[in-house]
Amino acid sequence: MTGRLDGVDLARAVALIGMMLVHVVMTIDIETGGPSVAGMLAGGRAAPLFALLAGLSLSLVRTRDPDGAGSTHAVVVRSVALVVLGLLLGSLESATVLVILAFYGVMLVVLLPFLRLPTRALGLVAAAWLLLAPVVHLLLLRPLDASYQAQLDLADLRDPAGFVAELAVTGTYPALVWTGYLLAGAWLGRLPLQQARVAAGLVVAGAALLVGSLAAGLLALRSGALDGIVRDTSWHGLFASSWSLEGVTDPARLLVVGEHTSSTLNVLSATGSAVLVLGLCLLLVHAAPARTVVAPLLAAGSMPLTMYTLHVLWTWSENAHDWRMADDRHVEWASQVVVLVVAAWLWRRTWGRGPLEQAVRTLSLPRR
Repeated sequence: MTGRLDGVDLARAVALIGMMLVHVVMTIDIETGGPSVAGMLAGGRAAPLFALLAGLSLSLVRTRDPDGAGSTHAVVVRSVALVVLGLLLGSLESATVLVILAFYGVMLVVLLPFLRLPTRALGLVAAAWLLLAPVVHLLLLRPLDASYQAQLDLADLRDPAGFVAELAVTGTYPALVWTGYLLAGAWLGRLPLQQARVAAGLVVAGAALLVGSLAAGLLALRSGALDGIVRDTSWHGLFASSWSLEGVTDPARLLVVGEHTSSTLNVLSATGSAVLVLGLCLLLVHAAPARTVVAPLLAAGSMPLTMYTLHVLWTWSENAHDWRMADDRHVEWASQVVVLVVAAWLWRRTWGRGPLEQAVRTLSLPRR
């Protein structure tokens, strides 16, 4: 079986567009001080969706092409390429996107041994990781005396121990916690995702996990359990950012739902929204007319590394050279989406696989 799953490509495109939304449009409403619509929809959710899909994709390719693109050699080489590219992009002066690629590269390698597990065992490991990794992460934050970490770049290599700590625990996307998303995705990759009933089940399960975690977070806010930890204990506190929790190691932090806080409720909420989006995308492409309409998005989702890299370079160029497609941030975001999606669609129709995807594939495939 070598065919692509259109629903996965569509979900990947949604993740890309969501990350672009967060990077271009403010997640905080400047006028009210509360979360913006962009922040509520995509903040701390688009990137975990991307991570879950990375695990799902690796699970699929490991099954479909175990001696080629799914081989250990190929995955390790791809991972090294992601780390190098991520550090290079992160080292660009005036880069404002907190580049995630180096973290992804590490997480893919961590995921490899777990792919040998039977489906049931893999699911249990994924569930346990999602629940327990935030606890371990919190326990490690205090001895590491971590302050808020921003960009991971080449300069961090000067301190090898600090570099490893940032990748695993103290960084924006700590591999210790985020590997749980990849494990969940790898388990989902074992399911017959092409079946509508499975997709519908994902929608129900994802919605239940999302609503349940948000309800638990709101209850924690209203009960006073997060007093002194989250500044705004109204419903706005559900969208607290990780930087607002700098230095907070109180166990109650695990009840914060906010974006990239690596708390238990944050991880469960992000997982729920990721599973929900995946299920909806899988259902949508069952209708042939819908598949035709979203064809440009499928193209973008088929070349995520190229699209993400172009987006990072675009935003860097704007800041470095002081230019914008539009003054309004929403128009700017929409402009990026349209240009990059159309470019991906035209490229795929003409040449097929994305340029960076092809380059990494050529580099990583075992020599015959």
